[in-house]
Amino acid sequence: MNKILTILIILTTIVSCATSSKNKNAKSENLEEILNRAEADSTPGGRRILETSRAMIAKQEIIVGGCWDYINRVYNRAGFAEDQRVTIFKSKLKGPYVNASRIEPGDWLYYVNHSYSDTEHSAIFVAWTNEEKNIALMVSYLGENRKKPAEYKTYTISNIYNVIRARE
Repeated sequence: MNKILTILIILTTIVSCATSSKNKNAKSENLEEILNRAEADSTPGGRRILETSRAMIAKQEIIVGGCWDYINRVYNRAGFAEDQRVTIFKSKLKGPYVNASRIEPGDWLYYVNHSYSDTEHSAIFVAWTNEEKNIALMVSYLGENRKKPAEYKTYTISNIYNVIRARE
């Protein structure tokens, strides 16, 4: 009986590890597909911003400061200094909010972060994962002296109050 139980535990562990690895690869491929599609569908400026942020994430770069500092660095490295950016929409934290149909890959968005105490956050829009529910994949940098690199993360971005775009 003990031998059978031991064999079952070993088999379960092997299957579990194989399944985890397979799911991880599926998620990576899915992310890769989303990133490639977003870059292909974006404007030349948006593409440069997405490619620059992808390289910075791959290098696990940490920028001293907060989300604003990180995105500013991405835009600068992509060749879009402050005078080469255009504000598409500007409001206040409490609104009014931009119509989500105006958002493009590579846009720098300021929005109400509903997943973190409804505080303000800024991130780079990559692509919609569920446009109907306003869920988007974003390049997000937490900052706040956490010493963690930026990452791709999904957010509900229904309350966007500022949109900046590369001027081409």
